[in-house]
Amino acid sequence: MPTSQPPPNLLVAALAYDQLCSFEFGCAIEVFGLPRPELGENWYRFVTCATEPGPLRAIGGFTIESPAGLDVLENAGTIVIPGWKGADVMPSQALIDALRTAYERGARLVTICSGVFVLAAAGLLDGHRVTTHWRYTDKLKSMYPHLDVDANVLYVDSGRILTSAGSAAGLDLCVHLVRRDFGPQIANQVARRLVIAPH
Repeated sequence: MPTSQPPPNLLVAALAYDQLCSFEFGCAIEVFGLPRPELGENWYRFVTCATEPGPLRAIGGFTIESPAGLDVLENAGTIVIPGWKGADVMPSQALIDALRTAYERGARLVTICSGVFVLAAAGLLDGHRVTTHWRYTDKLKSMYPHLDVDANVLYVDSGRILTSAGSAAGLDLCVHLVRRDFGPQIANQVARRLVIAPH
C-alpha cells in the first residue's frame, strides 16, 4: 500500500534493552537513522529508546546508552522492537503500558525477529496475522495459540502492526515501510544504498 504522501509523524523510536540484539537494532538504524541528504529534509527522525536504565549490554560485547526513555514513545509515529531477550522473558509492565498507549493513539508497531513476543505479551497481536523467525514460530503458537502465525513469509503488514521473520528479513520489512511511506522510487534508492533487493 504505497502512498504519495509520507505519514505526518516521521519520528521512529527503536527500543534498546539489556542483551540487545545488535543486528536487528542495526537494521532499524540503517534504514531509519542514517542521514539521507539526497532525499531532502522530509525524512525520518530517529531516536533510541532505552527500556531500562543503562548502560545496556548488546550482543557482541559492547554497551549502549540512550538519554531517551519510555517517555519518547508518547510522540513516536513508528516504534521498532528489534528482537528481544528471549521468548520466555516478559517485558516490564512499564514497557507494555507504553506500547499499548502508543498503539491506542495511532502509532505503528514494527517487530524484527523475536521482537514479536513483546507485542504478544502486551496483548496487541490479537486478530492479527504475524510472523517471526522459523526457530520461534512453534513457540509463539504454543504460548499464544489465538494468534495467526505464518511461518512462510519474510514479513507481514497488518496496517499498524508489522512483523518480520528472521534477522535479515527485518531489512526487507523496513524497506517495505519506506515504500509505504515514500513510494517505490525512494524505497529502491534506499535498497540500492543497502545493496539489497528492492522487493
